[in-house]
Amino acid sequence: MSARQPAWTASALTGDLSGIVGKHLIYAYDNGWRYELYIRDWHTIDSRSLVGPMFGRWSKNQAAKLVQLSDDMYKLAWVEPTGTTTVIIIWLGDRRVHTTISYPQWMLDYPDSTLTRYEHNLEAIIAERDRGPTYPLTLVSATGRITFLESRDIDDDTVINCPPSKLPPGYAARTN
Repeated sequence: MSARQPAWTASALTGDLSGIVGKHLIYAYDNGWRYELYIRDWHTIDSRSLVGPMFGRWSKNQAAKLVQLSDDMYKLAWVEPTGTTTVIIIWLGDRRVHTTISYPQWMLDYPDSTLTRYEHNLEAIIAERDRGPTYPLTLVSATGRITFLESRDIDDDTVINCPPSKLPPGYAARTN
């Protein structure tokens, strides 16, 4: 266990997270949408929407719960400032993901304020979230494939460090 790893992550409830911490991945769904995820440490992620209707969204230092489900299968879950709840299962060996997202109604009606870095627009996002409506929730579930996967250092601020619009051409289509 690393000195930076909180003691609670070593419990039988979370398993061995050393196989997922530091991973940087791009994954694509069958509908063509692409997302990027970097697991910063044992309880924090960075993410970016690269292709699709949420293009422009990105977030750093998002608190998340991580659990090892089997040798190379992990579940990550987080709640965004928008009220959106995301649960993603990642099979590293099979290079697959399965995501379930619960969007509050206001997000689907007025997503524009969220198509930026959350931390830079937090007051507006919270005001819109609180104005609502937060219900009904729309549940979206999709399976995709990991098209790019690499290991990075823990807490590397260079992995996801700019909005998707500032990325070089072809970035989202990288494979390895």
